[in-house]
Amino acid sequence: MDLVLEVRTGRERVTMTCHGKLVGGKEAEAFRRSAMLLMEGFDRIVINLAGIRTMDCGGMGSLAAVLQVAADKHKQVRILHATPLVAEQLRLTRLDEFLARPESAAQPDPFLRTVQQPPHAAVA
Repeated sequence: MDLVLEVRTGRERVTMTCHGKLVGGKEAEAFRRSAMLLMEGFDRIVINLAGIRTMDCGGMGSLAAVLQVAADKHKQVRILHATPLVAEQLRLTRLDEFLARPESAAQPDPFLRTVQQPPHAAVA
């Protein structure tokens, strides 16, 4: 499997950082199952996609399913650090409303108050 999921919990939210490929099959199913389990214990979920190199329609479908269940269960979800390619896929599928917006000093996002920036990595 070409997907690694790293989970960090805090008092107010959980962050799931994804590395590798989010593609249909085992990877998409592991992502969906893991996110659903995290929703059982947390109302605020951050999905960090900085390490995703590839996402196909199966991966996008799993992400959409997670976002739909989160909305149905009144959970708050933010997607962080999507690569330009993934951000464009989210925009085309109208899932970009879940992308975290850059914070400004005038309007900081309390939801993301302590989420750390990823180290700068080259995007292929």
